[in-house]
Amino acid sequence: MFEFYIYMRTNSIHYSSNNTYFKPFDKTDLSFSAMKSSQFNGVDYYSMRKLKAPIEKFNSLSDFYKWALVKIKTDFVGKEFPARTKATADTRQDIINQWLQGTLVNTKQYTYAFVLSILKDITKMLKSNNDDLPLIFNEHALNKTSENIKAKISENKNLKLSFISLYKKNLLDLVPILKRDNPKEWVVIKSIPNDPLNYEDNVTRLQMLSHRTWCTKTSTARMHLMYGDIHILLENNEPHLAVRFFDNEIDEIQGVGNRGIAKKDIPLIEEYIAKNGYVLSENVSDEINKLKAKK
Repeated sequence: MFEFYIYMRTNSIHYSSNNTYFKPFDKTDLSFSAMKSSQFNGVDYYSMRKLKAPIEKFNSLSDFYKWALVKIKTDFVGKEFPARTKATADTRQDIINQWLQGTLVNTKQYTYAFVLSILKDITKMLKSNNDDLPLIFNEHALNKTSENIKAKISENKNLKLSFISLYKKNLLDLVPILKRDNPKEWVVIKSIPNDPLNYEDNVTRLQMLSHRTWCTKTSTARMHLMYGDIHILLENNEPHLAVRFFDNEIDEIQGVGNRGIAKKDIPLIEEYIAKNGYVLSENVSDEINKLKAKK
């Protein structure tokens, strides 16, 4: 069950996948005296401009943060983001929950205003008539993006910045293979047993490289990388096949659309297995043999 807690001096939220509880927000906590834009600096200044915050209603930065928290509560906590398919809607919710968990629970280094500006940016293209997904959450990429924004704002306060562009660049640094043209290439994403120090970044790599229909596009990626490596075949930088290992055996092979192994891909799979000396589990071996026997 996904759950998180947000704490403030005067407000707290508890949300679970089954129920939502909110401590009533007392509007009298806000002091409606005019603030000026000159009172904002760094990421606060960026967030204030990005959100077009009603600063004339705030008496202090604390009021600004409280206002942002209310917006997060009403616009993102437990909110559904419908898509053309239920699977996409579920994946959207999972990724947004990862952002909430990563920015509000696992760390306290980001203000509510900055988090709100991020959430608005990563969800603005999500419409009920498309299958777009939010950007994957990664702590290292977010930290770097935050530092990028602080540095740029310190140089020029009125510089127009795109969080999406900066964050995408930092995400791609984790998966450099996507920066070049690759007609066909296998990518190995290591599990905790084989690369414990880079587990979080490897989860992000797996989510970024996974097809939108694979469960590894969601937080399930974390579970799979606890037990075995996952190899993904990219064709023109798009995922084509995923090979999941368990106990040093290939335990599952998945094609695009969650339809298992396609018969036309068997020669390619067998070549990869033979070249690297991998071992198939009994179930996967049976699946391939049955496909090969079909006319």
